Amino acid sequence: MLTRRSMLAAGAAAPAMTPSVLRAATEGPRPPTIDELLAEPHLRDAAISPDGEQLAILRTQPGGDGKTTAYVTLSRMADLSAPPAVVKLGEQKAQQVEWANNERLLIWITFDADDRGRPYGVVFYGTFVPIPVRRVVSVDLEGKNPVVMFSGTPAVLRRGFDASRVVDFVKDDPRHILMQAWNESRGAYALYRVDVYTGEAELVEQGAPATDYWLTQDGVAMLRVDTNARGTVGWIYGRAPGEKDWKLVRRSRFNELKKFPDFDVVGPTPRAGVFLVCQRPEGRDTRVIRTFDLATLEFGEVVAERPDRDLEGAFVDESQRLVASAYWDDRLNYHFADPALAPHFRAVNAALKNACNVQLYDIDTDHRRLLFRTTGPQEPGAFVVYDRERKALEYVGHAKPWLSPDRLARTEALRVKTRDGAEITAYLTTPVGAGGGPLPMVVMPHGGPELRDTLDWDTSAQALAARGWLVLQPNFRGSGGYGQAFADQGRRQWGDRMQADIEDAVDHVVTAGRADAKRLAIFGASFGGYSALMGAVRRPQAYKAVVSVAGDADLLETLAFSRREDGADSPAYAYWRGSIGDPKADEAMLVRASPARRAAEIAAPVLLIHGTDDRIVDPRQSRLMAKALKTAGKGCELVELNGEGHNNWDAATWKTVLEKATAFIGERI
Repeated sequence: MLTRRSMLAAGAAAPAMTPSVLRAATEGPRPPTIDELLAEPHLRDAAISPDGEQLAILRTQPGGDGKTTAYVTLSRMADLSAPPAVVKLGEQKAQQVEWANNERLLIWITFDADDRGRPYGVVFYGTFVPIPVRRVVSVDLEGKNPVVMFSGTPAVLRRGFDASRVVDFVKDDPRHILMQAWNESRGAYALYRVDVYTGEAELVEQGAPATDYWLTQDGVAMLRVDTNARGTVGWIYGRAPGEKDWKLVRRSRFNELKKFPDFDVVGPTPRAGVFLVCQRPEGRDTRVIRTFDLATLEFGEVVAERPDRDLEGAFVDESQRLVASAYWDDRLNYHFADPALAPHFRAVNAALKNACNVQLYDIDTDHRRLLFRTTGPQEPGAFVVYDRERKALEYVGHAKPWLSPDRLARTEALRVKTRDGAEITAYLTTPVGAGGGPLPMVVMPHGGPELRDTLDWDTSAQALAARGWLVLQPNFRGSGGYGQAFADQGRRQWGDRMQADIEDAVDHVVTAGRADAKRLAIFGASFGGYSALMGAVRRPQAYKAVVSVAGDADLLETLAFSRREDGADSPAYAYWRGSIGDPKADEAMLVRASPARRAAEIAAPVLLIHGTDDRIVDPRQSRLMAKALKTAGKGCELVELNGEGHNNWDAATWKTVLEKATAFIGERI
């Protein structure tokens, strides 16, 4: 029988029933503020030791002075209720923990300034640019005898801002790990064998100037990836066991998730020189996981597949055995290599009321104990430990315990019939305490376009719902995850079928009486930003407010930018030409599908937000749109995020974006 124990067993304190807590209990749940949604998590990471006997938990503790301290607890898995050993890290930004072996724990720490308070960074054309320093510290089971990796190689620490990239934990050599760091003397990244007890490092592999990272097997580099300056195209080199020279395996574009869509290496295998690759074979609609042999440069057997979903990745244990392959329905699911694990996974989901995505996060060597990370529309993140022998599930803790489920908006899956008879999935988030009758609604198309939305945590959706608005997220044709045929139905349809699917999802909710047709807004980022603008072109009277974040506005300029930056013969430019259209053969269609060329047709006021250092979508796109709208006499506001890129923003930048967007929408719906 599956049992659950209170999170108090993992050392969490019970909340005090203060007057404010009592008032909240009687007044009902209060939706979260943007600050609460973006606040740093109190539980950051967790890891099980290889033998399954130790659990490390990385936590932060806010103080009354506004400062936050970090610490790691080390507990025996046999008795998580016992007082743990505590590693006090002080006022440090700690992000991650992982076991180097059964005796040493690695802790990832980021420093913004040195011991004297001077910020780290570089002077670039007379301007100081802050750059945080990232390091890895090793400690013993009592949290003592700390050692900084590369401490015996001062040149690496002196010149390398980031000396925290562990490439291989080298299962057969518990004393060493393989790490990647900048080699100043060669002006390129290199691989080092680092002693986790002393911090001493030995150079074992030197990269080329364009080398970005390596993939290894048993501590030996067997795949190397070089990238262009923009990070959109990569060259994959391979080297089978016993070979000295690198050989080109393929040249490919990076997709929106920074993966190679036709050669995503998801892990090693126990066979020397053979890796697991996520790829779509010729003649198949969905992506599978299959083997690839570096000696022959040929694909081998298919080890996992789904007939109706793309496989997205794999979980491989320390012995290089495939444990499970991941795919998405509405929620995360797995195809297990060992069928005996599947009932345990279903039992954990059932214990969590099938309300969360249960992610395989860590596992011991014998597969006795598993660590899961859970997320969901009403769960920003939690960790649970499962013991197969006892069939016991124990809470480790919640990342953001102040965001209790009753304060968060719920999300449901909708099946939407489109105007041409197809069916798509959309997700509708309903505000806390929403009564009957139509509500204002924000349509939020996703980016990519070959990404997709799921029933998962979404900070933006919660921020919008906290204002009392419905949030609609359609997986229009052209989205990823549903197979090649579904994605292909969006090619050369940026301004047509993809937008029609979004409109059909909106009509579905309005017709059901849930959304107020007179109080609609549309808000998106990247492709979603383009879609917001194009939606306002196609249905000028439908939306009262339009927000485009880092969105394209002129598709001919989008293609010209890719051709100029990536090269006319690059796989990246070839992909965008196939996805968007050919600038010569499809010029008339591209003009019709470009919001900047149809700005006069937009009736709703528009907010444009864009990072000035965006290398994915040219910041000029939003400037062109702003100019076109103003020339047409339309209402428009352009907010430029100085020094910011396309994504991976910090909390302060996200706060700016969400506050600007919600205020702009709130004034109009």
